[in-house]
Amino acid sequence: MTIWAADSIYLNGNVVTVDAKDTVARAIAVKGDKIVAVGADSEIRELADSSTEVFDLAGKTVLPGINDSHTHAAMYGGSRPPLTLDVGFPTVGSIADIKESVRARVAAVKPGEWIRGNGWDDGYLAECLADASRRLTRWDLDEVAPDNPVYLVDFSQHRLVANSRALELAGITRDSTTEPGSEIVKDPVTGEPTGELVELPAQGLLMRAVPLWTREQMRAAILTSMLALNARGITSVTDAALGPGGTGHQGGLLGSGCISIYNDLHNEEALSVRVNVLYLFGAYGAISLEDFKTSIPMVGIHSGFGDEWLKIGGIKLFADGIPQTKTAWLREDYPDGGNGGLVLPGATARERYEELVSMIVYAHKSGFQCGIHAVGDRAIESCIDGFLKAQSEDPRELRHYLIHCDLITEADIQRIATGNIGVCTQPVLKWVFSDAIDKAVGIERSERQFPLRSLLDAGVRVSLSSDAPVTEPDWLQGVEAAVLRKSKASGTVRGPRERITVREAVRMYTMGGAWQDHMERRKGSLEPGKLADFCVLDQDILSVPPEDIHAITNVATVVGGSIAYDAGLRR
Repeated sequence: MTIWAADSIYLNGNVVTVDAKDTVARAIAVKGDKIVAVGADSEIRELADSSTEVFDLAGKTVLPGINDSHTHAAMYGGSRPPLTLDVGFPTVGSIADIKESVRARVAAVKPGEWIRGNGWDDGYLAECLADASRRLTRWDLDEVAPDNPVYLVDFSQHRLVANSRALELAGITRDSTTEPGSEIVKDPVTGEPTGELVELPAQGLLMRAVPLWTREQMRAAILTSMLALNARGITSVTDAALGPGGTGHQGGLLGSGCISIYNDLHNEEALSVRVNVLYLFGAYGAISLEDFKTSIPMVGIHSGFGDEWLKIGGIKLFADGIPQTKTAWLREDYPDGGNGGLVLPGATARERYEELVSMIVYAHKSGFQCGIHAVGDRAIESCIDGFLKAQSEDPRELRHYLIHCDLITEADIQRIATGNIGVCTQPVLKWVFSDAIDKAVGIERSERQFPLRSLLDAGVRVSLSSDAPVTEPDWLQGVEAAVLRKSKASGTVRGPRERITVREAVRMYTMGGAWQDHMERRKGSLEPGKLADFCVLDQDILSVPPEDIHAITNVATVVGGSIAYDAGLRR
């Protein structure tokens, strides 16, 4: 009998450790917030005494806690009812449905009160499917909300549509302009704004008129998010854009106030998810190198500031946009013309490229890991140039990484493999938007989108994530999407050569995120000495048919040795 006893033991399970040998055990023991043993039932029983809580897993599968390594967790909580109207599929399936949802909200709120919605996707709206030229516009919303200002953000968070009252309050007219790489969409005949605002600079013109959520509402959004994440088995997230650059967006849910609320919750020992923050210095990343030079020294910290529960992981930058809005920067034109561009200051593509590289180098020398939104192949190449230049001038292991990395070329895969540059991507986006990507960039490029097999075979460090609220933080659906590469809408398979195995996908959702966080010695696998973060599934994810993975249920979530979610573990 040992001289100490475990606080809790979990027996009779299928414990998938995700250690270096992919060991599968039967039981696990926890003391405090750490795992103290993993092994056979008989071995683990020896660590118990009369005070130890004993759980019979009854054959259920235990995985390391899931690390959703790219989310907007605070915004996810605030983009859900009751704070925000759900206008996503399948809640709505047409513009008519959206109008009815807005009409109902108008009847429920005070005259003149702002109405916010989230999630519409013209790829699932009946009128848009019937007529490719049809778009959701301000005039649709005006019919049901002539007096209440309304704005509805699309699924990607890169577009929104506002009604006339909202545009009026924001001072957006036919004469308004915005930054390169964003757009105030205007009627080609009248020149009047249609209400559609593309990318954050254009959206920011509206957001300056939108009231910020109160601190109590933002706290409620974060608490709502944590509950939802724990219910799915998620124990760690990267909240991938919080800071002064986000204060004016989404009611403040990308702002510094959310970091302060996370801090409050940490002090109260009320966090149930470990939070890694990518700091947002300015709108759309940092507006310029000069902004970096002014703001970074004033902050006085760099990557790694914090602890196992809450820390500043790095800086968020945006290189380009997305294919659906033709703002991702491509080498070859989109099928209907244009090739996007970098969303940074500069009169020419060369000036914007030099600005990006200089910002990366400055952030690196200041000790910040950079996570950069880069979708198009030309934007990805530019970011890699910056990473490699930074590392050559000041060698240090900051683990910079590309976010999304949709259309990376084979040559650039080899460059990031040798440069120890990571990739944080979202296979679930392929499942949701595959057919739209076919149209946006053509089938050939769609086949190569999110090339997970090529990345893994080259030895690239990859983490998987949801980008919530762009999609739900459903990592099980993400695993299935990475394995099958099927379209949600049509069932069409795109890029079968880029499929990966279930075991590989699970590792990317656990150890992949831990590496990105510089925490692979503390979390990401179930081994003695590591944090006791794990989830319990009702089925064995490694043996069910891949097309059934999404139907697996998370039964319980343990964070730091404490049960954060329980749907049947305790009986």
